[in-house]
Amino acid sequence: MFREYALDALQQAKVYLLDHLAATYADTLHEAVAERATKTGQPAMAFLGEVRLPSKVAWVEFDYRELGAARFERGSSVTAHDDNPIGSGLRGYLIDDRNDDDLRITMFSRPEGSKIMDPICALLVNRMADGRLDYENVYEDLSRSMVDFRVRIGDSREKIDALRTLHRIDTGYDLFIPYALFAMLVSPDLGGIIPTETTTFTAKDAKTARKFGKSWILGAQKSHLTIRIGPQAAAHMQERQARHEFERQAQEGRSGPVRHWVSEHERRYRNGKVVLVKGHHRGHDPDPGLPTRVMGPKSDAAEFIFTSKD
Repeated sequence: MFREYALDALQQAKVYLLDHLAATYADTLHEAVAERATKTGQPAMAFLGEVRLPSKVAWVEFDYRELGAARFERGSSVTAHDDNPIGSGLRGYLIDDRNDDDLRITMFSRPEGSKIMDPICALLVNRMADGRLDYENVYEDLSRSMVDFRVRIGDSREKIDALRTLHRIDTGYDLFIPYALFAMLVSPDLGGIIPTETTTFTAKDAKTARKFGKSWILGAQKSHLTIRIGPQAAAHMQERQARHEFERQAQEGRSGPVRHWVSEHERRYRNGKVVLVKGHHRGHDPDPGLPTRVMGPKSDAAEFIFTSKD
């Protein structure tokens, strides 16, 4: 049932393929907005305003391996505890606005060297009485078929729940990328991106599809939009990287904390990501050439009595 739904939705979807720089550009906008959101206490999505979807069904795809590498290279906050870039393969969002009650968001992920699998859950955004979407009222639609599959291959209940939670968090965090794209497409200067319409299937592909009865090709959209960045977006990324490099150098120039032990703890991010930080040493050994500050006892901790000499 799910695959029939997905195939039908994909055939009707307006397709956007982001190259790695375009996806990274949208991701840096996410970080810039998240910094402002932290200061104001508002969710990052709120800064985009009421984003109008370009069609009833949209598909947005990007290279997740390149995105992860770019995040790690620029020192993104989501990679603060990673030793290497995280992520591989492709990631795609199927955004379906055909239902009167809610908006369905399904994130597909295909790591390198593996086949694409049905997602374990989708997100449903409730629609208010006036027709607007309420992004504060989002719930999951769990895939029973995928849960049954996980049970058959021996996954525990805890592992299935962890996979569901991780998929929900990943879906919600990277959802900013397609929404930033939609917002830029209707902005006067296109937000610094360059969309190019490209034919999806050649005449030879269509002929082969008719010969072998591949209806999913014949029913798909004839073209898609390839998204690249222009000079404005490139300048934004260079300026942001230069500013971060300046801040990093300024931070490294300061005297950090003296070496000490940090116990194992959980670090929780605003986007819902939870990282278990193992116990480790932090800081640096004190410079032996620097004087050590000695604090004297408090007045109520000790009493000094001076006796006069006779």
